[in-house]
Amino acid sequence: MKTRNRPTAHDAEAGFTLVEALVAIVVLIFGLMAVTNLMIVAASSNTVANQGTAAVTSSTRVMDMIKSTSYANLPPGGIAWETAPGGGPDCNIATLAVTDWHCDEFIQGVGTIHTHWWITATPDPRLLHIRVRSEGSGSLAGARSRSEFTTFRACTNSDPMSGGCPTP
Repeated sequence: MKTRNRPTAHDAEAGFTLVEALVAIVVLIFGLMAVTNLMIVAASSNTVANQGTAAVTSSTRVMDMIKSTSYANLPPGGIAWETAPGGGPDCNIATLAVTDWHCDEFIQGVGTIHTHWWITATPDPRLLHIRVRSEGSGSLAGARSRSEFTTFRACTNSDPMSGGCPTP
C-alpha cells in the first residue's frame, strides 16, 4: 500500500521563502545605510563644532591681548585675510605682539585655527575700532567655524586740561 502525503494547511507557513528573506535583507541594508549616513553627518558636525569652539577661544585670547595693551601702544593696521591661511606666528608664544596682525594655532585633534585682527582709526581720535576673526582651516570648517568679535577702544587717560589723547 502506498501512502500519500497530503499537504496540510500549515505547510505554507512552515518557514521563510527566499523572497521574504531577500526583502528582509533589502530593508536591513537601507536601514544600515541611513544609520551610516547619520554617523558621517554627526562626525563632520562634531569636527566643525570643535573648530568653532577653538576659534572662539583663539579670538578671545587675541582680544584679551589687545585689551591689555595701552591705548598709546595700539597702532592702526592689519593685513588682508589670506585665501590660504598660514605663515603667521604661533598664537601661544609669549612674544606675540599686537603688530603681528595674525597668528596660527595648532590644536591636537581639532586642527589649525587661523586668527587675524585689525585696528582701525575712527574720525574721533579718542576711539579705535578693533576686529578679531578666527576660523578653522580644515576642509569641512572654513566659514562654518568662523568666530568674529568687534569692539571699540577709547582713550581713557586723556589730559583733563587739553582734553586730548595720546596719539597712537
